[in-house]
Amino acid sequence: MRRHIAREIAALLLVGSVANAQTRSVTAGMAPFVSVVGPVVVLTHARVVDGTGAPARSDQTIVISGPQITTIGPSATTKIPVGAQVVDLTGQTVLPGQVGLHEHTYFGGVKRLTQMSVSGPLLYLAYGVTTAMTAGSQLPYHELNMKGAVDAGVLPGPHFLITGPYLNGGPPRNAMSRNVSSTDETRRVIGYWAAEGASWIKFLGAESREVLGAGIKEAHAKGLKVTGHLCSVTFTEAAALGIDLLQHGFITNSDYVVGKKPDVCPPENMRAQADVDVESAAVQSSIRSIVASGAAVVSTLGVYETFMPEHPLETRALEFLAPDTKLEVETTHADLAKAGLLVPPRLLKKMMKWERDFVAAGGLLGAGCDPWGTGFLPGIGNLRNYELLVAAGFAPEMAVRIMTLNGARILGIDARTGSVAVGKTADLMVVRGDPVTTPSAIYDVVTVFKDGIGFDSERLRKAAKGRVGVD
Repeated sequence: MRRHIAREIAALLLVGSVANAQTRSVTAGMAPFVSVVGPVVVLTHARVVDGTGAPARSDQTIVISGPQITTIGPSATTKIPVGAQVVDLTGQTVLPGQVGLHEHTYFGGVKRLTQMSVSGPLLYLAYGVTTAMTAGSQLPYHELNMKGAVDAGVLPGPHFLITGPYLNGGPPRNAMSRNVSSTDETRRVIGYWAAEGASWIKFLGAESREVLGAGIKEAHAKGLKVTGHLCSVTFTEAAALGIDLLQHGFITNSDYVVGKKPDVCPPENMRAQADVDVESAAVQSSIRSIVASGAAVVSTLGVYETFMPEHPLETRALEFLAPDTKLEVETTHADLAKAGLLVPPRLLKKMMKWERDFVAAGGLLGAGCDPWGTGFLPGIGNLRNYELLVAAGFAPEMAVRIMTLNGARILGIDARTGSVAVGKTADLMVVRGDPVTTPSAIYDVVTVFKDGIGFDSERLRKAAKGRVGVD
């Protein structure tokens, strides 16, 4: 797999030279995309949104030594080390690299399900995602090998955490799921994937409470965490069982489906919620129960927006689709009723309200993309979430925190990454303009730093153009 990716990248791209590359071990696979590298790099005159939720700070200087941030302070008073590479970021904004919590390296929802082993990593990194948890795999060994290629520098991409295949109960749902029908089988499967290199386990939505509870206990015993796109088990039930992370929020929480039977996924789930009163005592009580359990939640507003007929296709994404895949995405959007799900505007507004109330109650909210065949792609989709979180009523700085530091906390890596802070790894995204005052500016990514090495966003995007659907 690594040799295949290396050959493909070499054939597709012109290998460029990188000044001072020898100082930071830039590999041949990374070199064509690197624009900033050196033993000491200084970013001057930047606006900084640090990921903690604090107000943006203007005219700041950030000193990066190797992979680590060593100094942050006002440009007027911060000393620039002799011999450092200086990058003037006047008019630009530095934010933490995003920590995505519902990422895929396959493109689902299309007839020809395709792996994105090249375009996926390129797009995530191009749009500022420096850490990505894959929330379910089509081909888990492809994904593990892809992670190995990124880690080895064969292919540019974010730090990946792998969940392995979906675990599910009931009749087999699709070829990607590993069905588990007993607690013994669940423990055995989780033990196997723990040994294979998965760091998370994901349940899909038809398992029993007994199976999910056994899976959570086994995963925790093996040092793994558990997430789920749930249905047969409600959010409050899963939270009480000790699940770490609940995907999608309000729209998938079957707590709110009238007549819900134990361990059965109601067919009206993800539709019935459109008529639920988020402000009701029952919903607010469920939110408090989830928060009290310590379970975190992933916001994926952007992907559900693509199931709204009122929402146009994201034109920025279309250029990354192979021609046949682009045609299929356009056809699907033209008749969303055949896609299996329609999201009315009132449902999206209720999802937003639920997430605001969850955070107000003390809940830990992260964010993820969930790429899908409605035109929602890695990286671009993550940034759309920022706009929607702001539209939901979160302050821009808080929306950044949800997408960065909160994600790092959920993954247990916040001591290393997730905010712009002295002592942390320089995982950063540099955006032209001010996304605090103009949220749409978030898409104008110029440079993405991963481990202190700056990657040119435009070069990464160019390499991914036309690739989704053929990787």
